[in-house]
Amino acid sequence: MVHFRFPIHQLPSALQDFATDMETIVDQVFNKGESQGEGCEKPNASFAYTPALDIFEAEDSYSLYLDLPGVKSEDVKLEMQEERLVVTGSRESRPVSEASHIHRNECSTGTFMRSIRLPKLLDVDKIEASFDNGVLHILLPKQAKPQPRTIEIRKA
Repeated sequence: MVHFRFPIHQLPSALQDFATDMETIVDQVFNKGESQGEGCEKPNASFAYTPALDIFEAEDSYSLYLDLPGVKSEDVKLEMQEERLVVTGSRESRPVSEASHIHRNECSTGTFMRSIRLPKLLDVDKIEASFDNGVLHILLPKQAKPQPRTIEIRKA
């Protein structure tokens, strides 16, 4: 993310929105490829947006967190497709009366998709998911590491 040398809130109020918008635009242009991370597909044009994703690795598992504010758990679908974990869903737009005038509309609405290539040594039968306060948490347990073993050689 692009950072200004001084806090934006020290700018005159007339410039704060402009500085924030410019920071967002520069961040989107210059960091688009970097933010995807290894194993994540780039956004598909047929989806309205791609939710933010954090991935953490522990000794025995991976934890994935997708930020889905305003999305209901029943509007989220989680599937295994070959070696990928695919999260799809949708977020409805807020109802706005015809008499209102929209000054800013930054919240993404519509359908979303996130596809994550999974590591080989996962126990896919034990994957768990929970949804709390707009955050989808997916726990991916690792398989036990294969132990070396001696193979008996029989005489022919």
